[in-house]
Amino acid sequence: MNKFGQQITFAQFLTHHERVQVPIIQRDYAQGRASEKEVLKEFLRALYQALTRPPDDPALPLNLDFIYGSVEGKKTTRFQPLDGQQRLTTLFLLHWYLAWRDACPGQIRELLSVEGKSRFSYTVRPSSAEFYDALVQYSPDCAVDSVNSVSQLVVDQSWYFRYWRLDPTIQSSLMVLDAIHQRFHKTDGLYTRIIDPERPAITFQLLDLENFGLSDDLYIKMNARGKPLTEYETFKARYEQELKETFNEVTLTLEGEKLSAAEFFARRIDTTWADFFWTHRDTTTNLYDQVVMNLFRVIVLCSRDPDTDTYLDDVSMLRNRYVKSSYSTFHNRKWLDLNYIKLLYPLLETFAVAEGRFKPLLPNRRYFDEISILKKVMEEPTDLIFTELVQLVGYFLYVREHFGAINSNQFQEWMRIICNLSINSSYDRPADMQRSVAAMIEMLPHSADILAFFRENERPTVGFSPQQVAEEKLKAELVLADPKWRATIDQAEAHPYFKGQIEFLFDFCGVVARSEVAEISTWAPAIHQTLQERFSRYLTLGESMFGAQGLMDLGEYRWQRAMLSLGDYLLPSGRGNISFLSNSTTEQGSWKRLLRGTGPKVPEARRVLHRLFERLDPGQPVARQLDEIIHKAVDIECWRRAFIETPEAFSYCGRQAIRFNSENEIYLLSKTQMNGLHAELFTYWLFYRKLLSAKKKHELSPLELIVKYNSAIGTEIQPGIRVSWHRDEQQLTFSVEWKTRNFIVFVQTDQIEPFAHVVDALCNEAGFTKKDNILTKKLGWEDFPRELRGLANILLAHSESSSTTEV
Repeated sequence: MNKFGQQITFAQFLTHHERVQVPIIQRDYAQGRASEKEVLKEFLRALYQALTRPPDDPALPLNLDFIYGSVEGKKTTRFQPLDGQQRLTTLFLLHWYLAWRDACPGQIRELLSVEGKSRFSYTVRPSSAEFYDALVQYSPDCAVDSVNSVSQLVVDQSWYFRYWRLDPTIQSSLMVLDAIHQRFHKTDGLYTRIIDPERPAITFQLLDLENFGLSDDLYIKMNARGKPLTEYETFKARYEQELKETFNEVTLTLEGEKLSAAEFFARRIDTTWADFFWTHRDTTTNLYDQVVMNLFRVIVLCSRDPDTDTYLDDVSMLRNRYVKSSYSTFHNRKWLDLNYIKLLYPLLETFAVAEGRFKPLLPNRRYFDEISILKKVMEEPTDLIFTELVQLVGYFLYVREHFGAINSNQFQEWMRIICNLSINSSYDRPADMQRSVAAMIEMLPHSADILAFFRENERPTVGFSPQQVAEEKLKAELVLADPKWRATIDQAEAHPYFKGQIEFLFDFCGVVARSEVAEISTWAPAIHQTLQERFSRYLTLGESMFGAQGLMDLGEYRWQRAMLSLGDYLLPSGRGNISFLSNSTTEQGSWKRLLRGTGPKVPEARRVLHRLFERLDPGQPVARQLDEIIHKAVDIECWRRAFIETPEAFSYCGRQAIRFNSENEIYLLSKTQMNGLHAELFTYWLFYRKLLSAKKKHELSPLELIVKYNSAIGTEIQPGIRVSWHRDEQQLTFSVEWKTRNFIVFVQTDQIEPFAHVVDALCNEAGFTKKDNILTKKLGWEDFPRELRGLANILLAHSESSSTTEV
């Protein structure tokens, strides 16, 4: 074994040392705690993926990094872990479980125990050692698939002592066994896979610190700055050696002197670069080791060649928080290549020029916030989303391309294009990022004058959203033809909801149409001026309609109702639904998609918005103008009229979704499906626009409107309205539903029995018909309020007649 450790499996580790004992100065086993639930879940997921990959998968083995420990004894050695006890404990429990799962009790006892005692134990508490001794001798005689809870199975055994419930290590172990069971209970043959020494699936770097001793003082030092080998220090030592052995011919210039890459690295890593790292240290410990490894990890990711076969796997691994940043990982995956060198050196030389303080390279944070993104790189690199990574690659590539001669204004133009393209492209998987990175590499030689490149090429790039590429080309042509466009475009792009996607404004103001018939470079100055004024008008209206989070709330859903007054702007949203549009920038039925203008029904919907903007005066109060548009809505479909007149219908739809089966069968969804609470549009309109006001005016007496609308769950029951009539402490309930373009009023005959004397009145005077034990009456859209008042008068007359008779 060399001084940097050996890469071995857990099974090899247990045969390497007779016993593994977590020392008393260590903490309890913690991965089973509730606070560690997500950490454990992700760790088991990573282990599961490694074990279920093909043995020849190039991503294997999953390396769990260094495990340090003191070794005592010579012939029979005892390993006491200083770093790695949590990983070792989980691996121990996983081996026990997989051996049970695959019916290998004899093998697991031989591996995990010696002389009837567990090879792996805790000395933190005697009870922990007792539990592991008992566990390795226990082989459940029931099938794994028949067990719901492994912890309950263990607790129910006669050898399980009640007082063990007070030991946090034992309780954590039981919870981890349950989590392992949940993840692995459907697997087969993984025990053989996990102990395979020839083609290992899971390994770690073992570092034996022979006869080191474990005093409290030493342990404190090992976990502070005195730790002999941190991941960063290991990286420094081994990477410098790799540079000497593999890249000795690579030379770099430092202060006029040509140095080998290894010499350059050695001079800078503990001087100028260290000053830069120091400014980003953890101020509680004054350590910057993790910060550096995080930065190196992101530089590795950004230096990957998108044309290689390993690119997708590389990106996936580097975005996985359970793949640690270490020299062994970087080296084994061949990530420390020439591309890495060519990116690492110019970046660190550029970042570390101002006495350790990072000096922003861009004139402002308008498009790319260098300080905040680099802070994220150094603190939480695996939290970077694809869009941020694409932008970061673009940023890093420009620094590399123009190292030593960066023009901040040209850099800003490059980042404006990259940010606009990336924000408005979809990234769901590494392959999406791969296309954008390849595109940026092709554009990089033109990065000093990117506007001219976009103007002069019919298809400047294919690695981003084609629509956004076309928009950026249009902007470049406009700005280069008439610089006055710059301020107006900058203002529009700065809108936090538009996020650089402003093609709808070019469309509304006429730029798109004119560019299709005449090249922009040929336009007269007067044409530019006219279009700029119209663009500014539409931008002002857009700013009044949309805020940072989306649609501005002017109360009573004025924007939506005004839009419906001018046309059907609703868009598909999910399975079988259409939407009034949400503020999300990613959902199918969103305002962002409407502004983008592409997709089923979207162009037609955007034309409705254009018509609305045509009717609005930017200099007048918007809410008042919207009310006028709503009030003047005439000759429109009944369903649109119902929505326009009923703001409460929009409020009911918590996710802005409705189920539109036809113009006469429309349901309001409180969530997104019919198996949740839902209402029917026309009865909802009737309830809020007609009946509530009639109730307030006492026009329904002696009928009483049940004040709450009767929503439904599922499709077997129809939502609607309930109206009741009380007499002699008994109640007659009339239900109102909408079917086949009419309101249907019905009452069950089992309710009529106590009111048999009113049946004739309902049939002869009110026009009800009796069929299948139900009295029903069909009423038209406009007839309902009048007919309901007529029914009320009949029941009122009957009530008065009955009262006279009783007297």
